[in-house]
Amino acid sequence: MSLRRVLLLALGLLAIAPAAFAQLREGRYAVEGQNPDGTPYEGEFELREGPNGAWLARWLVGNAQIIGLGLIQSGMLAISFVVDNRPGVAIYGVEPDGSLRGTWTTGGGLGTETFKPQ
Repeated sequence: MSLRRVLLLALGLLAIAPAAFAQLREGRYAVEGQNPDGTPYEGEFELREGPNGAWLARWLVGNAQIIGLGLIQSGMLAISFVVDNRPGVAIYGVEPDGSLRGTWTTGGGLGTETFKPQ
């Protein structure tokens, strides 16, 4: 393969790779989720860029406010949080429309969530 082709291929891959990162944005999102027992819920989610590459997260679901700390790695957003004195972890992928879709757990099964930008 010629050097020109290698450079063109590398530039093409670089143009594609950051697309998921560019769609993740600070702001408010509408939440639609399902608990591990299958019950649905709705609420709000807020994502803010924090210090040193961290992300600050806040859910408002019913009367509960849940605070989390996250990071972005390989195009995925991972967030740790505490709810009802139980530690939890969630991971989300960025959809083409800018929404986030993922899975979470506090050790009692898996829940799912979708965040749609507001």
